[in-house]
Parts: sequence; structure tokens; C-alpha cells
Amino acid sequence: MYDRQTDSLWSHLTGTAVKGKLSGMRLRLYPAIHTTWTEWKQLYPDTLVLDKRSGLGLEGTRNVYDTYFANPNQLGIFGTENPDKSLPGKEYVVGLTLDTVAVAYPYRHLSVKPLVNDVVAGMPIVVAFSASSATGVVFSRKLPGRTLTFTNLRREGKNLVMDDVETKSTWRALSGEVVRGRLAGTHLEQLPSTVGFWFAWKGFYPDTRVWKP
Repeated sequence: MYDRQTDSLWSHLTGTAVKGKLSGMRLRLYPAIHTTWTEWKQLYPDTLVLDKRSGLGLEGTRNVYDTYFANPNQLGIFGTENPDKSLPGKEYVVGLTLDTVAVAYPYRHLSVKPLVNDVVAGMPIVVAFSASSATGVVFSRKLPGRTLTFTNLRREGKNLVMDDVETKSTWRALSGEVVRGRLAGTHLEQLPSTVGFWFAWKGFYPDTRVWKP
């Protein structure tokens, strides 16, 4: 992507300017969630929806990349090679970078173990994964004065929830807020992560660690 002020070229995956006047600068990354409309509406029932109307009608009502996503052998627009065939090129991963450390959490592994307590670059983190909506979210496990350990990921009604071992509080796993327990009113800090194809993540982060159950 490029910016209109300096015409610098930016990596859409890392947010770093790779060519131009701003080369080497990095955009600030914000946490986001890649999920289904059903899951999002359950989490945020009062959400607003962006309405983009054009001469062709309402934008965003169909996926113009359907054929690309359906072809497991087409990697990128220009026929990129899979740099590491330990995973299929189009395996989805939740990618996390902290300091200089990159970690990929493949969907196939998260489907086996959908709740991961991990430590990345010295930071205790938790990855929560909903297989039904293919949604992966990363939070810090640190709160003031304590570090939590999470367990017992499950559905309660339509909510995906988890418990912390230390206080037995119950949390919404995809939003990081307490549903009930001693820590009521507390939110976990969501960390910026990237949902993408393995070939792209490995291409940008060749030294990435790959988490396995």
C-alpha cells in the first residue's frame, strides 16, 4: 500500500515502509478481530456497520477473491512459492510479534488445542480460538500484581468462555472481559495479531516460531 502524502510504499502485513521518503518507519498496530458476523454480533450486539455504497451497489456483500481463496495452489497474486512446506501455503495462522520475536499459531493446531497459555519475548500471553467461527484472539495474561493462567475453554450458551486458575473468575474468551467472579469489571489487554496465510507470514518473518500442541 502507499500513502498519498509521500508516495512511500508500505508492507500491509508488517506496517513498515519499505520504499520512499518514510522507508524504515513503522505504523502503530492496533488490536483487531477477524471473525464472522454472527460471532461479532454476539460479542457486540449494539455494533455499527460500515455502509459503502457505490454506483455498483452496496460494497462488501460478496467476496471478490472467492476464486483465489478456493485455489490452494495459488499463493499470492504473482505466483509466490511457499517458503516452508512444513505447513500448506494457505494454512491460516494467527501471527504474533513481540519485540523481535514472531510466533505463528496454525489453525490446524488451534483446532486441537484451542486455548494456549504461552510466553513470547518474556510476556505471558493467551490465545483463544473458536473453531466454529475460525476466530483467534491474543491477550496478555498480566494484570497489575499477578499473572493469570487460563483453562476450561467452553461454550456457555452462545458465549465462548474460559476460567483463570488463580481466582476462578470466568471470562469471555474473545473479548477478554470477566463474566463473573472476583475479577468482575476487569479486561485483559488484547495484543495486535495478524490472521493470514502461512506462506505470507513465513515470507515476512522467516525466523518465526511455530506453536504446536
